[in-house]
Amino acid sequence: MRALLKLLLSLVLLGVLALLSAAWFVLQDSPLVDPQALLSPHDEARARALLEDKDPRKPFGDDREVIEADARDLELVVRHLLHRLGGSARVGHARGKLDIAATIPISYLPRRNNLNIDASLDARHGRPGFSALRIGSLQVPPKAADGLARWVIGRRVATNDRDATGWPQGRLEILPTGLRLSRGSNAAAGNPANRMLNTGGTPEALRFYHDLLVDLQERGIGRVGPLVALLEPMFRAAETRSIDRDPVEENTALLTLLGAWASQRGLAALVPGRPRRPTSFRLKLQGRRDFARHFLASAALAARSDGSLSNAVGLFKEITDAGRGSGFSFTDIAANRTGTRIGELAGRTPQSARDLQQRLADGVTDSDLMPAAADLPEHLDSDAFRERFGYVGSPAYQAVMREIEERIDAIGLYHDR
Repeated sequence: MRALLKLLLSLVLLGVLALLSAAWFVLQDSPLVDPQALLSPHDEARARALLEDKDPRKPFGDDREVIEADARDLELVVRHLLHRLGGSARVGHARGKLDIAATIPISYLPRRNNLNIDASLDARHGRPGFSALRIGSLQVPPKAADGLARWVIGRRVATNDRDATGWPQGRLEILPTGLRLSRGSNAAAGNPANRMLNTGGTPEALRFYHDLLVDLQERGIGRVGPLVALLEPMFRAAETRSIDRDPVEENTALLTLLGAWASQRGLAALVPGRPRRPTSFRLKLQGRRDFARHFLASAALAARSDGSLSNAVGLFKEITDAGRGSGFSFTDIAANRTGTRIGELAGRTPQSARDLQQRLADGVTDSDLMPAAADLPEHLDSDAFRERFGYVGSPAYQAVMREIEERIDAIGLYHDR
């Protein structure tokens, strides 16, 4: 017994020594990248929008698809992800390689409390690979680094969406201006569970709501007029299907389909093939087509993921519009926030999903869905926005945002939920 205890104690000590040795090599006194200022609200919104729009795990359309990201956007996304850990990053590229330097502080250690990572990524034969990887003072062999990367990617990308080497399907190129990922239609293949994760609904449910929309339009519903006139029969069908199906999945599929149709993107990827397609989106909310588009796009995002993503994408669009286009509009943000609330109710719990189905199936008016917004500031160019509100997040800006939330809270559909 004493010999066994000595053996166990020895193994524990060896394990502790191994961990201390590893910590000595991978942790360092000085940061490789100096601490950086927090990203501005504009940059945070852009990073979130980029992560949603350029996610390579998304489904593919019938045609070849290309995703491109320039060097600034790459650094913005990396910094955004590392800021969650309190870290800093620097991204650059030259001679066909992408160089990433990062520091993650280990705040609870008094010394040697910086985890530094220095990596060079290249694209050999269209596949990503490490030409160099150093963690602290530990130089990781390229083959071991590639194996580690495949393991990480394997936890995020389904087997069906990876090639024989373990990387996501597609061809990666490192250009002088950034990255390009070219993908083919075969990458859309996957089992139903994976496609449900990526697209926001089972293929069968997405097809059902797509065909229902086409049939309703042929009966004169959903071509023109108020959005609420279409929501009533669509959610009545969801309520019926949810008797023996998951109401959250039904709502997510319904809103994803309507969001893709309203934003005029991704419909062929959700429902592939050559079925009859719905006519172009012309519905209105509070008499405005842009409100209906914002509402449905935000509802789809919130039902598929979370409200913060929907809010970030909507805010980024308004910030971009302030510099060009229609200008910054709190009216559009009100439509976005209302859509986000609907999406959250649609996917929060089975009970909230069923309650929403019943309420919308019974019929609602515009004012039951979205608060009055015509009096909110809109069409502000960059100069007008700065003069009136200063910056995103200023006290004046927050006052308008609070007013929007209070108006939404006053609607019975969202009250005390």
